[in-house]
Amino acid sequence: MDKIQLRAAARAFMRSSQAPFAAPDQTLPRTSRERVPPPLDKARARQACAPMGTLHSIVVTVNARKRRRTWYIIDPDFAVAAQYAAAGLDLTPGCKVLVDAELMRPVALLDFDPAVSAQGVDPMPHGFNPYFDLPAG
Repeated sequence: MDKIQLRAAARAFMRSSQAPFAAPDQTLPRTSRERVPPPLDKARARQACAPMGTLHSIVVTVNARKRRRTWYIIDPDFAVAAQYAAAGLDLTPGCKVLVDAELMRPVALLDFDPAVSAQGVDPMPHGFNPYFDLPAG
C-alpha cells in the first residue's frame, strides 16, 4: 500500500468507527508556523521589579532555536545593595541591573553612564569621532 491508500484507509476507518472524536482534518484549526509573541505587560513588570529597584526597560531576545527570553533592565535600589552583593554584583552609581524575567534573578551589571566608565579621562570637547579620535590607552 502506498501513502495515499493508507491515508484513505485511515479516513475510512475513522468514518466507520463510532469513536467520540471526529477526523483531525475537520476539527483542528489550521495555524501558521509563526507564533505571535504575547504582548508585554509593563505594569506587571514594574510591580515585579519594585523590590529590587525601578524598571528601566524590557528586552526580549530570541536565540537560534527561536526560544524567546525576557530580560528586565532596572535601576537598582541601593537600600538592597547587600542582596545584590550576595549575588555577586557590586553596585556602582549610574549602573543598571540585568534581571532574568523568568527567574527574577539579577544576572549582570550594565554601565550606561559614560561619566562612571571614563573616570579620570577628560571628556572630548566636541564628542567622539571614531574616524579621528583614537581610544585612550
